[in-house]
Amino acid sequence: MTGLSRAGKLIALASEINDIEVDAGSLAFMGQALVQTTLPHSDPGVPFFERTNGAVSLSIIANPRIGLPFGTVPRLLLAWICTEAVKTKSPMLGLGKSQNEFLRKLGMRTDGRDCQRLRAQSLKLFSSMLSITYQSHGRFGLKNMPIADEAFVLWDPHRPDDRMLWESTLKLSSEFFRNVTESPVPIDMRVLHALSKSPFAMDVYSWLVYRIFLLRVTNRPSVLIPWKSLKLQFGADYSDTPRGLLDFKKRFLQRLKEALLFYPEANVSAQDTGLLVVASRLRIRHTGGARLSSL
Repeated sequence: MTGLSRAGKLIALASEINDIEVDAGSLAFMGQALVQTTLPHSDPGVPFFERTNGAVSLSIIANPRIGLPFGTVPRLLLAWICTEAVKTKSPMLGLGKSQNEFLRKLGMRTDGRDCQRLRAQSLKLFSSMLSITYQSHGRFGLKNMPIADEAFVLWDPHRPDDRMLWESTLKLSSEFFRNVTESPVPIDMRVLHALSKSPFAMDVYSWLVYRIFLLRVTNRPSVLIPWKSLKLQFGADYSDTPRGLLDFKKRFLQRLKEALLFYPEANVSAQDTGLLVVASRLRIRHTGGARLSSL
């Protein structure tokens, strides 16, 4: 696909992916809270970040010396972590005996740049604390949870293909493990890889799959989501002005168009007041035996 524009590449990838049903190798999961709210798209330059989706808010608090996770890599990491936790039903995850082995698991290249990105973003993600708050009808709930209780990464960064005697491991915190395994959202890992040039598009795709799933299980025909609510969820870094809302709406619709290439069954339309999402055919119709939340 050399020489094709970004749009041309996405159309070609979507054609390939949509022709083949999701199988055990491409079926992935994300925790419900991680789909309802999102990580930073770019480096915010501060150790605290918050996104809001209706009654749910996700705050991320970083070690100030290390910084917040952002961009594509932590999204691929979280998708892999959530998928492994759901499929193995264990909080102890094996990352592989070499750095390149783990890069291949994530669908990343094994060149120096991706090695550095993986190492830097893994450190940021595993050293951050997630805080999820729920506020509804006067009630308030809070969950603080690190992603990992322990992480042992034994790879030599200067020799990424060398296999170590012991496998690098990650032990998920009990709160995070419970959160992602009690209410997993099924997604297609091939689509995340295809959209990986844009963290925003990755978020929109995962959210759209979840939102239609939610409509189906609650027997609601549709939902109209105000643009201001979507801006709080996906684009809190846009200015809090009418111009900022217009800029966000334009960017969101660009990324939605890309996500819809991989979910052509989704019935969504932009209205003056918000985005209308209609209960549509589920893109992923099986869960590999995973129990989904009744919501």
